Amino acid sequence: MYASYIEMQLKPGKMAEAIKMTKQMEADLGQMGMKQFIIVDKGDDSSTLVALYDTAEDQEAAGPKAAELLGRLAVFMAGPPERKQVEVPINFIF
Repeated sequence: MYASYIEMQLKPGKMAEAIKMTKQMEADLGQMGMKQFIIVDKGDDSSTLVALYDTAEDQEAAGPKAAELLGRLAVFMAGPPERKQVEVPINFIF
């Protein structure tokens, strides 16, 4: 399993608006071949996004659309997001 791991620093007080906009992107996100999409609100106007994919090929194919969707959130960001492509060795689902 593979993941896009994205760190975002938002402008002060913009978390709720960013979450609202992201919820409106659910249909687009669902068409990108990912298995899960998670946002962690770290409580300090920053968040971590994790998008899980079965294969590295699925992850690579989603790249252009992911960049487009992140671009929609740029108005809320204090700076550019930091995106890493990582492998997920363990993903327990209970």
